[in-house]
Order: sequence, then C-alpha cells, then structure tokens
Amino acid sequence: MASAPSGNIRFWLKGYLFIGVAVLFLAMLLYSNHLISRMRENSEATSRLFSRYLENVIFEVADDGSLANLRVVLRESDLPIIVTVLDGRPILWSGVPVDERTEEEFNVIRDMDVDNPPTPKLRKLVELYREYDKKNAPIPIQVAGAGDVPTGWVHYGPSPLQRELRYMPFVLLGIFLVFMAVAIQGLRYLKLSEQRSIWVGLAKETAHQLGTPLSAMLGWVQVIRDRAGERGYDDIRGYVDEMEVDIARLNKVTERFSKIGAAPERADIALEGVLARTVAYFEKRLPSLGSSSRITLACEPGLRVLGNEELLEWVFENLIKNAVDALGEGGGSIAIDARRDGAHVDVTVQDTGRGIPGALRDQVFRPGFTTKRRGWGLRLALARRIVEEYHDGTIKLVESRSGRGTTFSVRLPAA
Repeated sequence: MASAPSGNIRFWLKGYLFIGVAVLFLAMLLYSNHLISRMRENSEATSRLFSRYLENVIFEVADDGSLANLRVVLRESDLPIIVTVLDGRPILWSGVPVDERTEEEFNVIRDMDVDNPPTPKLRKLVELYREYDKKNAPIPIQVAGAGDVPTGWVHYGPSPLQRELRYMPFVLLGIFLVFMAVAIQGLRYLKLSEQRSIWVGLAKETAHQLGTPLSAMLGWVQVIRDRAGERGYDDIRGYVDEMEVDIARLNKVTERFSKIGAAPERADIALEGVLARTVAYFEKRLPSLGSSSRITLACEPGLRVLGNEELLEWVFENLIKNAVDALGEGGGSIAIDARRDGAHVDVTVQDTGRGIPGALRDQVFRPGFTTKRRGWGLRLALARRIVEEYHDGTIKLVESRSGRGTTFSVRLPAA
C-alpha cells in the first residue's frame, strides 16, 4: 500500500515533464513564426522605402545607366532585390547569386526580350524575380507625372536570416525529439536501476535466510550417517551421501545469490571442467524426462577463460535447464559446443525442443518474461547480467524455430 503514493508521484512528474517540454517547444515554435512574419514585414517595408528612393533617381539610371548612388544604398541591406522596368527588363540587382551588371551590358538589357533573355545571366535574373513574385508581390515604382502607371518594379526575396529561420521549427523539433529520447532513456535507466536494486536485495536476503537451515541440515545429515554406521544400515548411508550432494548444491546456490550485486572475483579457469560438471549434474536427472533425452558435450581441449567459476556454472545451468524444459516429456537432445575464436571463447547450447515463437524472441532476456504458467522468468535475465556485466562477454539468441529447437550462444574473453 505504501508504494501507491510514490507511484502516483512518479506518474505525475513524468506527465509534467512531457507537458512542460511540449509547451516549451510550442512556445518557441510560435515565437520563431512570429519572428519570420515580422522579418517579412520588415523586408516589405525596406523594399517600399527603396522603391520610393528609386522614384527620385530612376531617370538617372534610365538615361545613362549610372548605378553609383543605388549601389551605395544596396550595400547597406542584405535583402535579395531585383529592380526591373515596366516590361520586366532587369536594370539593377543586389543580394542575388548573379554578378553585378557591367556597363557593357546596359545596351543588351535595353534591347532584350524578357521572354527570351539573350544571356544565361539575364535568364537567371528573370527566373529569380518571377520566383520572388510568387511569394512577395512586387513593389511598384511610381514616378511623379506618370499618373497611376508604375515606371518599374522592385522584386524582393527572403533575406538570408529569413531563410535560416525557416529551418528553425525543424531544428526545434529535432532538439525536442533528442531531449525526449534522452529523457525517456533516463527514466528507463532509473526504472531498471530500481528493479535491479529490488532483485539484488531479494537475492541477498534469500541467501541469508537459507544459510542457517542449510548449516543445520548438514549437522543432521552427519548425525544420520553416524547412527546408520553404528547400526549397520549401509544402504541408508548411500542415501545420506546423495542428501549431502543436494545440500552442497543448495549451499552453492546460496553462495551464488549472495554474490549478486557485488563485483565477483575473476580468475583463469578451465572452461571444460565447468561445462563437464554442469552436464554431469543434469545427466543424472534426465531419465525422468524421457528415455530419448540426452546431452552431448564437445569442448575444444585446453579452453580457458577469465571469469568466476560459480557464476559461469550458473549461466550454463540456466541455459541447459531452459533447454530441458523445452524438450518436455517427449525428450530430445541438447548439444553443447565450445571452441576458441581469436581472443574469445564461444559456447553454444542447442536443443531440439519446441522453440520460441517469433513474436516473443525479442523478450527472452527481459526480467519476468516466461512462457510457463509457473515461473519467475529470471534465468536468462540473470545469465545475461552475469555474462555481460560481470564477464565483459555477450549472450544472444542465435536461432529458434517453432517445433525444431533453439540455439543460444555465449561469448567470453579467453584467458
């Protein structure tokens, strides 16, 4: 019951985080659009002001082609501007990707046909101002005495800053997505850390609780052995020996649980011995699963790895136990193969069991995942943590086909 309020707090904090970031993104997007609109209005105002100035000097330009005064004015603005006479012939331009007009081009422009420009340079200018006109209506140049008929036009496009601001929403969206991805990963990491802390605490507490009764059981086993020897019950002594083996097994499991959460000591160990002991343990218990069940081990001689013997035994026990469960009562075979590959040792565990459905293969290492009615779903999760976090190795599901078996692979650094 105590966990409910904290769970609600985490839920609301996540909600506030997502809503806050979304509101911030929307506010920045609206503000950037506002800036673009203001800059567009400023560009139009600048173009109108320039057209008013042209009304006073247009005759100077038309008579002798002198652009001295106009060029001085245009240098102060970064707006792309193209000035044309009434029929569309360009006489002045600035801020566009076209070289300035030369004095020799004045006569060419005066006699040109707008629909068929004589040079690539003029053709480019005509294409540019027609493109500008699609987004911004050209500003007419009204000369005194000409009535309402404009003398020319000022065509203008977006300034460099306007063009850059167009990408601002996409930049903001990218920042928003990156921030959200980092936030989600952070939350997932916190959640996984919390889950790991719970499992570590549970494992250590389990090891602590099992320690005392196991010590007592060893004492009682010794008492039974002594009494059986005194009374000549030799057959009972054989059962006691098996009890000692199982109690030793429980002690080993307890020791493994006690090591969860702490960095284990690693040493140079013979991998063949680890695999052989694990296989021998399961071979004694296979007859109950079916007469055709068998385990085979093929290990390259002399394989050594840098690891913790107890924990690696646990990894292979979990893999073999999963394979045994997959065989079921119908039996089958489990093949274990170990060989060296450069600086690593690869161990594969292959069974001929029922396989894993395709939709579930990505979840096999997730804590709590199980296909059985009764199960904790911790074997593969623990195996992955032991291999990857404690031994700098990798474990993966290589292949699984429905009704034809599953193959897991463990890669460990060679000693």
